[in-house]
Amino acid sequence: MKKAFFSIFSVAAVMIAALTINSCTKQESNEQALNPANEQYQMTAEDKAVLNSILQFKDKITYIKEHPGFKNGELLEADSAVWLLEALFNATYGFSDEHYTKTKIDTTTFSIEVDENGYISLDDIYAKYNDIVNIVTVFHNNSGFENKGYILLDLKSVETDNGQMEIQLRSVTGDKNGNWEPFGEDDDWYYGYHEGDCEMIGTEDAADKIQLALMDTRPIYYPPPGYRYIYTDEEDVPLFGYEYSDESGELFIFLIEHENGIFENYETCLEQDEMNYYYNQEKTLIYDFLPAEMNKPNNWTFRECTLLGLNESHPNTGNPTIHHNNSLTYALRWLVPIGTIDPPIDL
Repeated sequence: MKKAFFSIFSVAAVMIAALTINSCTKQESNEQALNPANEQYQMTAEDKAVLNSILQFKDKITYIKEHPGFKNGELLEADSAVWLLEALFNATYGFSDEHYTKTKIDTTTFSIEVDENGYISLDDIYAKYNDIVNIVTVFHNNSGFENKGYILLDLKSVETDNGQMEIQLRSVTGDKNGNWEPFGEDDDWYYGYHEGDCEMIGTEDAADKIQLALMDTRPIYYPPPGYRYIYTDEEDVPLFGYEYSDESGELFIFLIEHENGIFENYETCLEQDEMNYYYNQEKTLIYDFLPAEMNKPNNWTFRECTLLGLNESHPNTGNPTIHHNNSLTYALRWLVPIGTIDPPIDL
């Protein structure tokens, strides 16, 4: 629903110049700049349209805040209101381009009044924005991370009933601590259910470790001097594991399927080479294959992922499988000048 608002900006028309994404090893810093020094930057028409929409909305919210009791009376189309709430929050509080090794996802739902024509009053939107800040602040503070940073807010309208629009809220907080190294000797892990490595019971598994590695080597986009990036239109890509494979037919995501549902120990334990293999396959899927396969613009940017090692029936065949269920989050990245919108602030 909320994505409809953005169509007016003609995303496909002009996109931000492609930025080189480099793989990272123990010898190469994953924080290398992704903008060549000699590249000339300028805001696209879409950058400016997104920025202007957010700034106009921010000005209205600020005016209501500074004038208690003032009733604006303005109405906004419901989908546009949801988009603006998410975009302003992420531009205000999101530190999405910093380096994170772990993430914590919190979800909740809330409702907001919608009139018979599908519009929401700006006064109600202002009140709801404050509610969102309070809700997400609690999630953020209770993340359990010592060195935490806020990554993204994702809002999706679910349904409207009796004049109330239900909105699903997903909040992602990141942990800046961590010192990832490539999977080495004795890095053999049980595929899922947090059952530890292949030698002893623990609280992590192969899916956890691969997720940690993917987040720890997530490219950081450095804007040119005088600019910053903001992100809108978060999009989740859920994958069971069977959906994509390379030219040789090898799956990008760990998945083993047996009709009898019996899996041998050597299959449930991912040894060092397998850990590295699926980590690299996931990176290829995230940064190369999915954007091309889904025909996404160059500013469609990987934000975070959640991998779960599960024993489930195959959606197509019904056979038992062990696999790494993927939830991959992307968003559109926009270049805006510093000073036109305030830098993000800690919650």
